[in-house]
Amino acid sequence: MASFTQKLTLIYDRLFDRNIDKFTEAFIDYNKFNKDKFNHDTLQQNRQQFFLNRKTVLRRWLLNGITCTPDFQKSFKNYKISHYKYRGDNLFNLDNFQHNDNIQQFENRIDNYLRYQKQANINTQYQYIYAFNEQIKKIELYEIKEWIKGENNKTIITFDHNNEIHKGTFSLEENHNIFITLQINTITLYLLFHDNNDCSSDYIVGTGMGYLVQDNKVPRAEKVILSKKKLNSDDIELQFILNETESITAIENRLNLNTKEVKINHFVKFSNTLKRFNQLFFRLVENKFSYYFYYRLAFREFYALFKLFERVSQKQSYFIINHKRAFLELLKTVEAIQNIQLYTVMELHENSIFLQNTPKDIEIQNRFMNLSLYQIENHITFVVEDITHLCASTKNIINKLIKKEINVKVVNKSKVIHEVNSLDFTFIYTKSDKDFVLADPIRDNKDVYKLFINPLTMEEYRTDYKIITDASVDAKL
Repeated sequence: MASFTQKLTLIYDRLFDRNIDKFTEAFIDYNKFNKDKFNHDTLQQNRQQFFLNRKTVLRRWLLNGITCTPDFQKSFKNYKISHYKYRGDNLFNLDNFQHNDNIQQFENRIDNYLRYQKQANINTQYQYIYAFNEQIKKIELYEIKEWIKGENNKTIITFDHNNEIHKGTFSLEENHNIFITLQINTITLYLLFHDNNDCSSDYIVGTGMGYLVQDNKVPRAEKVILSKKKLNSDDIELQFILNETESITAIENRLNLNTKEVKINHFVKFSNTLKRFNQLFFRLVENKFSYYFYYRLAFREFYALFKLFERVSQKQSYFIINHKRAFLELLKTVEAIQNIQLYTVMELHENSIFLQNTPKDIEIQNRFMNLSLYQIENHITFVVEDITHLCASTKNIINKLIKKEINVKVVNKSKVIHEVNSLDFTFIYTKSDKDFVLADPIRDNKDVYKLFINPLTMEEYRTDYKIITDASVDAKL
């Protein structure tokens, strides 16, 4: 018997248990039908007749023997048998049938595949799917109700979602990778998991892929959980949040990348994520760390970061505790803008930036004095206790600034303290969305600076600046 016939016989005997119909299905090239020429009924009749003819041919091959025909070689890629997988590779390729290789090796490959198939049983203990819905910001539940075993390790499932039954597929791929599709009306979700057979775990975490509901041209990926039992809300939210994000969308597809304007406020999305973290930390303190000050304090400090992003997302003023860091970023910002005017009012005392000698203070002083390199017109007014009795260090810094062609003024504190909101503020005025005021309000009981961008407040500080400069005098060398 020819090697080619022997291999077909092994597949017929071992793989399909001498079932001639299944064997025939595996070796039919349905691409030979031109579906455009037939209506549905005609197509079905032709398919049935072709199947019967093909079964007769294959039965003759098995009985009488044959070599690998040119038609077989041409059509092999369209046969179902060419798509059978074993541990990530094709179970068979055309070379296996063209060459007179070792029949025993061919037989062993079939046996190994069958043993693997028996091991790769679907674990129907998995009954619950949790997926984050980006549109409604909610984790949704899909409960698997029925498993209907199919061919090639694929299973039809029915599942309940919001008291409605839908259909999907469940397949166990090589190396215990699980691929699930869920069809809900016009929406299809593609879910991928890996089951490592860990008996100690009741659930596995995977990725769901699809498109935005409101725009099926925008791909998105979401975190999903496949569970053997129902999970409580705290466990679910913990697992989703710990991955740092529940959903990723390729929303850039919907932006015009040729324009500078980005129409999506990403800070809103990030602040919502931080809000969920803060809620999680609050529950952790209540449930697990109520006696641990170390964790309580850290989680509480996170609240300040969350509130900061929340205020930024709403374009509100926010607090800055570290003035040096803020002032350094301010200088870097105006260097980037270039060709503007910078206005500063600063109360001179022993803790002032210009009277300190730390590396950070010196860097700030040098950047401030060299802003002219960026075509920035620099104005500063120092508020002092007494203009007529300036200490040596104050005179020294004033002289350094004047030599750098910076416009320096001085004013007695007593003249302006009751007339303005602050004695320590900096701002730019470009009549654009770049404008800001960084200020330490006099009557604020918090020892912090505030950053303002709302037009009304910025106008108030520009008025204060005029009041202060009108009461001041030019500093002299």
